[in-house]
Amino acid sequence: MKNKMKKFLPYIVFIGFIGFMFGNSTIVAKNKTDIITMTERLQHDRNVEIEEWTVYAREKNTDIRSETDFNKAIEKLSKAFPHFKWEVDKNKGEWKAQAEYKNSGTGLTESIKLMATDNKTEPVSYIIYEVKGQSWEDRHALFFGKTFQNRLTDIFRENPTIFSCIKGVINDNIEKVLRNEIGRLLELFQAREIESIKEDRFISVSAQTSMFEQTLTNEELNLQLALRTDGLGGKTTFVVGTPIVTFEY
Repeated sequence: MKNKMKKFLPYIVFIGFIGFMFGNSTIVAKNKTDIITMTERLQHDRNVEIEEWTVYAREKNTDIRSETDFNKAIEKLSKAFPHFKWEVDKNKGEWKAQAEYKNSGTGLTESIKLMATDNKTEPVSYIIYEVKGQSWEDRHALFFGKTFQNRLTDIFRENPTIFSCIKGVINDNIEKVLRNEIGRLLELFQAREIESIKEDRFISVSAQTSMFEQTLTNEELNLQLALRTDGLGGKTTFVVGTPIVTFEY
């Protein structure tokens, strides 16, 4: 199991942005976004400090089958989001467009990415919408309650797969064993451990919890946690993500 997890771990970290773009995650619509649930749980622990977080949604696009279709999609998005700054890059057989908007009202950075390949037999394209922030504030919950939902409606055709990830530090002066700390976080999310890598200064756990309804593959994995410490007296960093971690750690 340990060897299997060691092979699996680097893969799932990287696929946070690419590998699972065409995965078979199970999605269930709900009112509260996962990032709000995650921050609410973490803020119950006074020793936890959130340093950065990201939420991104992705969807495979089956309408783009040519460069003309790609241009039409960019034109439509540009009209819907004129305040985003757009850049388009076209190479032979591959087209990319990216737009970014630094929202001064929320302090968040939003981006839209559209990528397509000119495969004559089976064209592949997908679209990603991402929101990034630093520390968590109350106004961010308001953003996800309305603006974020409107963005999803304007960008995607159906229900996109949504990945949420938080990174931070544990400010605890008491030296504790990482296994105890990871157990405390699992309890915080009411999660059951499924796979793990456990070393002296690093622990990664894939788990299942009823708090999040979106799952990954057929293994019902929907939560990943990781802890890393610099050693005695050093800083302990944590990463938590659903259904997987998308930050490199």
